[in-house]
Amino acid sequence: LLLVGILFHAVQAEQLTKCELFQRLKDLDGYGGVTLPEWVCTVFHTSGCDTQTIVNNNDSTEYGLFQINNKIWCRDNQIPHSRDICDI
Repeated sequence: LLLVGILFHAVQAEQLTKCELFQRLKDLDGYGGVTLPEWVCTVFHTSGCDTQTIVNNNDSTEYGLFQINNKIWCRDNQIPHSRDICDI
């Protein structure tokens, strides 16, 4: 997740094409055994390549390209006892 944060640290709201996303994520190719086309496919199907995608479901909220969940991965003041695994 740190690498993803670095890649998108200055990104404001954007609707990316698959080609733009491919170019930005090229350093992730092979990371965790996941190929670049798999990363792009995952992002496309979770957020539609929209950096501002927010999905509310099951008493939690998911944010951004990778749909980071506030119940497990991050803290956003909606869930006071979030696990906040990534300390973000």
